[in-house]
Amino acid sequence: MKKVLIREALIFSALLILLALSMHHDLLDNPLHRFVLLQERGNYLHPFVYTLLVFLILFLLRFVVKKITTFVSKIRNK
Repeated sequence: MKKVLIREALIFSALLILLALSMHHDLLDNPLHRFVLLQERGNYLHPFVYTLLVFLILFLLRFVVKKITTFVSKIRNK
């Protein structure tokens, strides 16, 4: 169980970084400026909300693919 939680946390973190870098190209040039803008506007949670939405979509897709593959493998084994 601990390994699963760590793996999912790593996936969430990787998604957060990937989405942040794809949406805000200036994070690589001047990350401090982006964080100052984040603080001034007070929208602290929007990166986590968007990442959670993408994470849930990917989780659902992974779940469906896993169920389909187990179903197909049960059919082939008969």
